Amino acid sequence: MIKIFICPKCYNFRMVSRKPSAECYHCDANLVKTELEYTTYMDMSEEERNAFKENFKNRMLSYNEKLRDILAVEEKVR
Repeated sequence: MIKIFICPKCYNFRMVSRKPSAECYHCDANLVKTELEYTTYMDMSEEERNAFKENFKNRMLSYNEKLRDILAVEEKVR
């Protein structure tokens, strides 16, 4: 089964089979497996793929911002 991964650093997609994990060809980061199935991904237009990528990017940026806030609060407590 082919899996669709996305890079958390440069947001490029990669299709991978027979591996539980993968690395980005562009920046060597560990990729995140998406919930997209191969057939769904292949049926998506370029606009839909870009929208998925932007949504993922916004979620990652929001997560990183929350993580920075938590670490800043913990640093102040020390």
